[in-house]
Amino acid sequence: MPFTQISNAALAIAVGCCVACGTRSHITARNPALTLAPTCGDAVPVYADRAHVPYDYYEVALITAEGNSVYTGNGDLLKSVRNQAAGVGANGVVLDSFGASHATVKVLGAAIGSNDAERKARAVAIWMPSDTARVREACRGK
Repeated sequence: MPFTQISNAALAIAVGCCVACGTRSHITARNPALTLAPTCGDAVPVYADRAHVPYDYYEVALITAEGNSVYTGNGDLLKSVRNQAAGVGANGVVLDSFGASHATVKVLGAAIGSNDAERKARAVAIWMPSDTARVREACRGK
């Protein structure tokens, strides 16, 4: 096998592994009454529950994210959720559920390519009108 074919095959395998290891997130529902300008992920704090949100707010969207727990940490999952929320103009996220399967067998299965060991998150993207000055400052130049 010529070197270029080996290099191309190795590149294809590496790209496939990176794609499989990443976090997948998407908006599953959106509030059609709100049309907001996108913010930045740095301006989207994560709240453990509704009681911790400091201001009145509107629900913007429901976001789900998942990733293989062998390759995806909690920080990666939260970053993905925050970036999705920022894309729809949210300036906060309230976690609905967040977790991972921890069974050793499932983690070993994930290491060999099974999708059994997943980290999953579900969150509500929110917009707090009283918090727009902080968002403007956090997103300046981004």
